Amino acid sequence: MLLHAGLLWFCFVITRSPGVSSFPEEAEPIITVGVEDLQTYPVFIGSGPNRPPSKKSYHLNIQKILKVNRTLYIGDRDALYQMLLDSNSQDLKYQKKFIWKSNHQDIHVCRMKGKQEEECRNFVKVLLLHGEALFACGTNAFNPICADFSFDLLEQVGDIINGMARCPYDPKHGNVALFADGMLFTATVTDFLAIDAVVYRSLGHLPTLRSVKHDSKWFKDPYFVNAVEWKDHVYFFFREIAMEFNYFEKVVVSRVARVCKNDMGGSQRVLEKQFTSFLKARLNCSIPGDSHFYFNVIQSSSEILTLQGKPVILALFSTPANSFLVV
Repeated sequence: MLLHAGLLWFCFVITRSPGVSSFPEEAEPIITVGVEDLQTYPVFIGSGPNRPPSKKSYHLNIQKILKVNRTLYIGDRDALYQMLLDSNSQDLKYQKKFIWKSNHQDIHVCRMKGKQEEECRNFVKVLLLHGEALFACGTNAFNPICADFSFDLLEQVGDIINGMARCPYDPKHGNVALFADGMLFTATVTDFLAIDAVVYRSLGHLPTLRSVKHDSKWFKDPYFVNAVEWKDHVYFFFREIAMEFNYFEKVVVSRVARVCKNDMGGSQRVLEKQFTSFLKARLNCSIPGDSHFYFNVIQSSSEILTLQGKPVILALFSTPANSFLVV
C-alpha cells in the first residue's frame, strides 16, 4: 500500500492459534538465549548512586523511555529518571531522579470520581525532546499535566501546562506524541470518560487545531500505537472499531491517518479550528487466498527505515482475541 511519496509499509504478524499450511514458513532464529542467561543481564530496579540494590520491589510502572546520545531518560509512575549508558556496572543505577507526584487535591478529586488509589497517581505517558529541554506529560490522577525538564539536572523548567488533549487521563489508554517543525502533534483522548478521541496540534507558531469532535467517521474508540513525521505530513497508526461493518459485531481494524503539518484550519462556517487535511485509510495485513484471513489488530510500528533504498515502516499485527483458525 502506497502511503505518500514512496513511503511503504510492511506487516509482520503474531498469531494466537496454531499455524496452517498457508502460513509462510518462519526463518530460523540467528541466536537463542536461555532463561538462565537472561538472569545475568543487568536490570534497572529503581536504585540510584550510593544506594545498594534491595530485595524490596520498587513496583516500577515504566511506559515511556527516551534515549538522547548516551543518556536514557525513563518515565515512571510518579518519577523521572536519568541513566548514563556508559556505565560498566552490572547494576543499572540512575544518576538523577525527579519525584513528580500528584498533589493531595488532585488525588482526592480522582478518588471522589470513583477511581482506585493505584490509578490516582502520575503516570508519565509522554517523553520527548523539546529544543534544549525534555518535555514530559503525566496522567496526574486523571488531571493530566505537562512540563519541560532540564537534560543535565532533570529539574523542572518553566511552569506546568495543561495536559488535556496532549496526554490521556487513564494510564491504560494508548497515546502518541511527537514534535514536528516545533509543533506538538498528539493523538489521545481529551476527557475523563475517554469518549472524545482527538488528533491535536499545539505549542507552535500555527493555530491550535484538532480533529472533529464526537464524529465516528473520524474516530471510533481508537487505540493509538505510533506517530511519525514524513515530509509535509504527520502519520498516526492506530486500531479502531470499523463503522463500515457496524451491521455485524464490533469489528476492529487497523488504520493510518495523516494531517498536513502546515494545515491552517477551516473557516468560521466549516471546520473552524479543526484539521482540513485529515485523511485515513485501512491497513491490510492478510493472507491471500480464496478467503482472505485478516490480521486486523496493529500492535506497534517502527519509525521510518530504509529497506533496499526505499523508506518503509514496519508494523506488527495480530488477530483479535476472539479469532480462531481451522486446522
